[in-house]
Amino acid sequence: MAPTSKPSAGSATASERRVFIRARLRLTAIYAFIMAVIIVGYSVFSYQNFQRSLVESSEDDFADAASQQHFIGTTLSATGERLFIADAVILLLATGAGYVLAGYTLRPVQRSVEAQKAFAENASHELRTPLSVMRNDMEVLLRDGHPTKEKVDATLKSALEEIQGMSKMTEDLLLLARLGNHRKPAEDIDIGELVGNLAGKMKPIASAKGVSIRADRPDGRLVARADAKDMERVLANLIQNSLEHTPRGGSITIETAHEGRTAKVVVSDTGSGISERDLPHIFERFYKGQSSSGTGLGLSIAKEILERHGGGLSIESAIGKGTTATVRVPVV
Repeated sequence: MAPTSKPSAGSATASERRVFIRARLRLTAIYAFIMAVIIVGYSVFSYQNFQRSLVESSEDDFADAASQQHFIGTTLSATGERLFIADAVILLLATGAGYVLAGYTLRPVQRSVEAQKAFAENASHELRTPLSVMRNDMEVLLRDGHPTKEKVDATLKSALEEIQGMSKMTEDLLLLARLGNHRKPAEDIDIGELVGNLAGKMKPIASAKGVSIRADRPDGRLVARADAKDMERVLANLIQNSLEHTPRGGSITIETAHEGRTAKVVVSDTGSGISERDLPHIFERFYKGQSSSGTGLGLSIAKEILERHGGGLSIESAIGKGTTATVRVPVV
C-alpha cells in the first residue's frame, strides 16, 4: 500500500489564511449590507419628505401650474442624483471601513488559533523526541539475542530519564492549560518568608554542587496578594535555573525589597549567563538555549503566572558574568 502523504505546514498555513480571508469578506459583506439598508432607508425617507414639501409649495410662487411641475420635476431629479452619488460614496467608504473593522475583529481569533497550532506542534515535537529515543533503545536491545545486564540496565536507565522528562513536560502543559482557563483565588503571603523558606530548601542541593546561597530578607513583613503555590513555583524555577548554570565555587543571591507598590525579588547568580542570541527568546514556549536541559516552558510559565497576578518578570544576563532575574508582584 502506498504511503499517504501529509499536507505540508506551508499548505496548512495557506489554507488557514484562506479561511480567515473568507470570514473577513463575509463579515465585511454583513457590515456593508447593514450600512446599505440604513443609508437607502434614510435616503428614501429624506427624498419623500422633500418631494412632499415641493408639492405642498404655494402656487403663487409660480406663473402657472406647468412651471410648478417643471420646477418640481427638475429639482427632484437633481436631488435624486445627488442622493444616489452620496449613497454610493458613503457605502463604498463604509465597506472599506467594514473590511478594516472585520480584520481588527478577527485578528485576536486568528492569533489565538495560530498560537494554539504552534503550541500543539511544539508539544508534539518535544514529546515525540523522547519517544523516538526510547523506541530506538528498545529495538537495539531486542535485536541483541543475549544482552548483558549492563546493557539492559543502561537501556532502562535511559528510558527512565526520558519518562521523567516527559512527566515534567506533561505537568507543565497541564499547568499552562490551567492558567489559560481560570485564575486561582489569591491570598495574603509574606514574600520574605516565602523566599527564606525556599532558600533553606535549596541550600543542601546547592552545597552538594559547591554553590553558596544567600537570602537577604527585608525588615518587617512584605505582604503580597498572590497564590502561594504559584509564587513558590516561580521563585523555585528561577533558583533552580541559577543552580543549574552556576559552576562549583559560584554563588546565588536572593534579595527581597519593597519598591513602590510592589514587592521585588532579585535572584542573581555568578553562572555562565545567557547569550545575546538566546536572551530575546527565553520567554517563548519550548525555546531552549544551547546549555538548557529543561522543557523550555519554565520561564514562560513563570512570566504568565506573574502577569496574571498583576506583576512581571525581567531577566538580564551576559555570557560569563551571570544572570539577574527580577520578580515584581503587587503588595497589599
